[in-house]
Amino acid sequence: MLGRAGRPQYNTYGEGIIITNHSELQSHLSITKSQLPIESQLVRILAGILNAEIVLGTIRNQEEAAQWLGYTYWYQCALKHPSLYGFQHDPDDPLLLQKLPDIVHTAFCILEKSDLAKYDRKTGLVSSLELGKIASYYYVTSTSMSTYNQHLRPTMTLIKLFRVFAASDEFKYVPTRPEEKQELAKLLEKVPIPFKESVGNPSAKINVLIQAYISRLPLEGFALMADMVYTTQSAGLRALFEICLKRGWAQ
Repeated sequence: MLGRAGRPQYNTYGEGIIITNHSELQSHLSITKSQLPIESQLVRILAGILNAEIVLGTIRNQEEAAQWLGYTYWYQCALKHPSLYGFQHDPDDPLLLQKLPDIVHTAFCILEKSDLAKYDRKTGLVSSLELGKIASYYYVTSTSMSTYNQHLRPTMTLIKLFRVFAASDEFKYVPTRPEEKQELAKLLEKVPIPFKESVGNPSAKINVLIQAYISRLPLEGFALMADMVYTTQSAGLRALFEICLKRGWAQ
């Protein structure tokens, strides 16, 4: 975003402002001055990305996935700094070609455990399952899909359904700010389905916000409004609906 702040095709000068914690200031300065290399975080979300490729049909087996991984920025970073990415120097495998299938295997096992894909360890073949297609279509993480698959039941109360949605991995970084607690407590008294969790709990905050949105309750704080937009734009509820629909649970 800062790279586009100057609109290169129109202007020759632009300004960007970074608002951050003082403890992270030096890190941002180092990155903007090119003193600190930008490393890849691909492996952290590799399972979800591979799932999308499997659903598209561009990856059908472990070999194709390893080849795909070799085209990524992560691979280039790993070649430059192998120890930083958990690899020991191996003179017999300087290009890490023997390591890529192992990384892919781990990601495939995560997808298999979450019921997102079918993986044959002997042949290396992989194919998408219904949950995997839903996760890909609605940009839902494999962690969230695993949560839905584990806790979703054919008969459950609305409050339990909201709890499952609030437990989505997408909301793990949504904080409950001190200045919001009073307004959240007031909303908790007005929502149609009350619950006992403290509003200091992030999942309880999501629960309150989704109920407030459905009930059209007004919000006062700007930060809370921003979190409301983020919550309501999440496709997790649509994914939950699709799961119930595919399993014949929808009424």
